[in-house]
Amino acid sequence: MPLYPLADKRLWLQLFLLWLLLIAAPTSAVEASGPYEIGLRVGVDSGRAIENYASGEVYFLKNLPWTSRLTDNLALKCRFDSGVFYLQADSEDGAMFAAGLDLVMSAFNRFEIEAGFRPTWMPDARFGVDDFGGELQFTSHAGMAFTRPPFVFNYRFQHTSNGGIYDRNPGLNLHLLGIGYRF
Repeated sequence: MPLYPLADKRLWLQLFLLWLLLIAAPTSAVEASGPYEIGLRVGVDSGRAIENYASGEVYFLKNLPWTSRLTDNLALKCRFDSGVFYLQADSEDGAMFAAGLDLVMSAFNRFEIEAGFRPTWMPDARFGVDDFGGELQFTSHAGMAFTRPPFVFNYRFQHTSNGGIYDRNPGLNLHLLGIGYRF
């Protein structure tokens, strides 16, 4: 048995399956709360960390009922954003789970600009010589997406750090490219 219980890969599989069940849970039939989006993002770090990182994320997005039509072709909306990350550093690998909210400006139902914030759980906070301080992290991001129904092509710049709640706070910046399926 590993010294740190979250190093057990079976536990990661169980957490991932629980996450899938939670996103598939029944929701209200409010028309404004659709659509949903699932997808995959991959990326690399911006070069600030000592280790070199590669990342993969399986994500789920769900529009929330808070939408404001600014013009016929411009809307401001809020959505739920969650993802499970696989992080690979030079010397080891690990995972993160993040869930939070995005603010999205949508133009012509084809182009989106987004910004968001997600509290993040990083069970293995040490990757080689990079020590992120502790399990609780905060992830903020900004990005854009182009929709070609039913597919969405997106770019996101993402910063993850602990906000100074631990002694060490190096932060991790990622550039992510993704493709999603909207339904």
